[in-house]
Amino acid sequence: MNDGPRILHVSTSTELGGVAEVVRSELPYLAELGWRTQWVLAHALDAAHDAAFVLHNGLYGARSGDFPEERVRHGVGHFLAANEAAVVAAARDADVVVLHDPLVLTLATAVRAVAPRIAWRCHVGSENLATVDRNAIEFLRPQLDVVDHLLFSDAGQVWPGWRDDGRTVVVPPGIDPRSWKNRDLPDDLVGELWSSLHAARGCSLARVTGEEDARILVDDFGTGGLRHPDAPFVLQVSRWDPLKGQLGVLKSFARLAADDPDTELVLVGPHIDDRQNYPMNRAIWQDLMDFWAKLRPRTRDRVHIWRFGPVQRTGEDLALNLLRGRARTVVQNSSRESFGLTVSEALWKGAVVVGADTDGIRAQIRHDVNGLLTPYTEGDGPWPRTVLRSLTDEEGRARWSAAARASVEEHHLSRLGVLRQVAAYEGATDPARERVRPAPSADGAAPAALVPPAPPS
Repeated sequence: MNDGPRILHVSTSTELGGVAEVVRSELPYLAELGWRTQWVLAHALDAAHDAAFVLHNGLYGARSGDFPEERVRHGVGHFLAANEAAVVAAARDADVVVLHDPLVLTLATAVRAVAPRIAWRCHVGSENLATVDRNAIEFLRPQLDVVDHLLFSDAGQVWPGWRDDGRTVVVPPGIDPRSWKNRDLPDDLVGELWSSLHAARGCSLARVTGEEDARILVDDFGTGGLRHPDAPFVLQVSRWDPLKGQLGVLKSFARLAADDPDTELVLVGPHIDDRQNYPMNRAIWQDLMDFWAKLRPRTRDRVHIWRFGPVQRTGEDLALNLLRGRARTVVQNSSRESFGLTVSEALWKGAVVVGADTDGIRAQIRHDVNGLLTPYTEGDGPWPRTVLRSLTDEEGRARWSAAARASVEEHHLSRLGVLRQVAAYEGATDPARERVRPAPSADGAAPAALVPPAPPS
């Protein structure tokens, strides 16, 4: 019987988004190290959803206007009323409680009363710290003061004033190479899946995988599938989010198409549930569809905008695995990206990757070594020229692909992040130490060395 330490993860989604991907990929490695794991959902609906959006964008440095403190406080009140009792009940049996992202952090004070150790994991951020909304940080400060560990994705995203805080640990997210999304797929499964997926048709692979959710539900909304199974295509996989830059990719592809008559574009994103997703998600998708409709017919026929149906986790993972393996080039045009798991996943497949020169993407891609970097585009700039190079430079493609997988294996696998976390939890002093400590000032000077140091990238 496993009598090891118990860890509780709390997040606003267990299905969609980067947080869910990170937690899901780390659970097997925690278990292998003897940790008993539990994962609970803290719903963020209605007013709480609005508060989450404001805090999320504030810490990303993508705020719009003044910080609406009363509106956020109102949303947080709804969130706590809906989730506090259940999370506290689950936390009573945990040795470590990990709260993910800013809205869930607001549970820290309540959890503090029953949990011996609390960690907050910040999955959002920017190296351009001047843009981060200090009002959002100050709003969260009472909760930040009571946690034992502050986990940031990148050393450059740690706020000044917290850089020399002994609670701060840099834990880059990673991928699980054993998952359906990242493992090498057998030829028979690839053939069966691609015969449907290239045409934007769904299929079921449950009999092959043994997983009931190994169904692929995809809708092209009239944008069609690839013109033929071997058509070369550029791929971006991301949620429908203003920070992900899909419209810039689409506009730039329209320019690229004039110089490349064969390559197609596939933009893939998740199912949109208007109750669970931000209103902006549907607006972004609709903007893409509207722009697609205005393209010249010969270009429009080469652009495909696909949405997965209601979540079928194994099926979606298999589809993304295969799409990344078949894409001529994978792009990620994010204006902000605290880390960028989609980049890690593509690099692991040995894909040729072109990423926006920002934050977590820059931390993973060394330009002209394991991929290419180019400035974020809204449809202008050098993006078409860089992507065209990625499609045509055969010597470079071989070199970038060979280095891509090795870079992930060395720095960005889930087990490495788990080892860093466990070292922090097990290496800490007696958890009965002072429960509330003063947080450092938000006004910091030059960065100090982090403890422990961040892994190289």
